[in-house]
Amino acid sequence: MSPRPYPYNVAWDGKQVSPGITKLIELSKARWGTRSLGAYVNRNMNRNVTPPIKSVHATGNAWDCFYGIKKTEKENEALARVIWDFLLHNSETLGISLVNWYAFGTYGATYKSSRGEGKLGVRIHSSDAESAGSYQGTPTWLHIELDVAMSKDAAKFSRAWASIPYP
Repeated sequence: MSPRPYPYNVAWDGKQVSPGITKLIELSKARWGTRSLGAYVNRNMNRNVTPPIKSVHATGNAWDCFYGIKKTEKENEALARVIWDFLLHNSETLGISLVNWYAFGTYGATYKSSRGEGKLGVRIHSSDAESAGSYQGTPTWLHIELDVAMSKDAAKFSRAWASIPYP
């Protein structure tokens, strides 16, 4: 089976947070205690490119998931690993299009649906130039994008989430 296409090579203004992202925020908070650093905002990506490229946050189909809720950096990164693994292992079921883990290793890691499901879709970055973004300190959030079908349908996303066994 060929990889799912990445749906946001060209982003647009979706005018609001999508129902699926709203449900993901709610379910993640209930399961892991995460918080939201933001979802919808009509803006360009944070890279100095010409012409500017619209951020997936503008579509309403992306969320910055704050996991820095524990007492130590080690505990926070352990929680990030749990969330990352859950999303990757269930990328197709949940309609995950992309996940950026900024604090992974030196330059971060990105899962992208167009590269394959689960770990097949992961790229571990080896420089600032190829990374998803470079931040001072320890960034304690994951950038998560849902595909258009899951983003539009909170009930569908909720059913997919509920179908996945979780310890």
